[in-house]
Amino acid sequence: MDRHERVRLAMEHQEPDKVPTLSPMDVQTYVYDALDMPVPKNMYRYFISPFWGRIIDKTAPFLNLIGSFENDLREFMVNKIKADIKMGFDSTWNVYANIFRLKDSKRMYDLWGRLYAIVDDGYGNMATPSYLGGLFKSPQDWRTWNKKEWEAHPEKMYKYNDFINKEFGKDIYIFGSHLYGLFEQAWQPFGFKTFVRFLRKQRPFLEELIEYNKQWYLKCVDASADAGFPAIIYSDDMAFKNGPMLNPTMMDELFGAAFQEITDRAHKKGVKIVIHTDGYTKPLLKYFVKWGFDGHHALEYNANVDLADFREEIGHDLVFLGHLDITHVLSFGSREEVFEHMREAIKKGGQGGGLILGPCNSHADIRVQNLKWMMEAIDEYGSYPLPMTT
Repeated sequence: MDRHERVRLAMEHQEPDKVPTLSPMDVQTYVYDALDMPVPKNMYRYFISPFWGRIIDKTAPFLNLIGSFENDLREFMVNKIKADIKMGFDSTWNVYANIFRLKDSKRMYDLWGRLYAIVDDGYGNMATPSYLGGLFKSPQDWRTWNKKEWEAHPEKMYKYNDFINKEFGKDIYIFGSHLYGLFEQAWQPFGFKTFVRFLRKQRPFLEELIEYNKQWYLKCVDASADAGFPAIIYSDDMAFKNGPMLNPTMMDELFGAAFQEITDRAHKKGVKIVIHTDGYTKPLLKYFVKWGFDGHHALEYNANVDLADFREEIGHDLVFLGHLDITHVLSFGSREEVFEHMREAIKKGGQGGGLILGPCNSHADIRVQNLKWMMEAIDEYGSYPLPMTT
């Protein structure tokens, strides 16, 4: 059975030949170790140079104009998919992430008004920029923000996705994705305290904001579906390790109708759509189903997510994706620990299909060797039909 059929059957809650895998990995340590090549020279070496850093501080607008960082990012994301294919993953999370612009040598901002720190991954490479806060203080700040690049983003996303699908679509099942969903877009450009104030005192503005972002996100759904991807990961972190960031009833009241429009658009285009959020999400599961999502990604092991408990809660109304521990097992664990972790995950979540395993998120500490053991363990324990006790 090929990769596409394996994932397709799992997404339909059918049993393929074995439990399929998904790679969310988007860190340089993984990509270039998997490809057995050195990390290419990129702009990060200039960010950390005192001399070049001062020049970047003065020339950041020009560097944004000529797309210096965009070129590095595109090369990296192409190599990410090559690494996933070489490693034997059945599916890949393809993110169009051309959203960052240089503010200076230490900070970036994105198209939607977030500010980030440029940070090291602990191995001398640039990590995903770290969120510092929002650039907006008021509705007027948001309304007057230059949205030219914002509006152009879905078309650029489509062209990139079309290239990726033509280049790699035959070799691996591709989940299209765009960073940031409606909830994150509602609070992060302002900060959470300001968002809460809007909830209490400026609800009409929040409704305006959500409607705008919904219409824009529908174009992003089209950018993945029209490029030929079979599925989409809708990424929108809405939970801490101890539970949802917002009362689920309020989340449904504010965002539920918009989420349903997004999933309806995906289904009308003939693609599956999965919701990604980290954290402990059991109180949200029934809402994910109500909103029309086909699956749920992350199922964060270190947020006390138990696959058997979650499956008992929601049955086969959702495909489960991800889940595997990235803080220890896939980063520092022994072969025995990896095998036991995989055996447990397959036992708890694999019966009847609807399970796609992989790291619950991306992290620079994850070792290629441990991912290879993960693949070996699936061959050992994950072939269907599964025994009743794996």
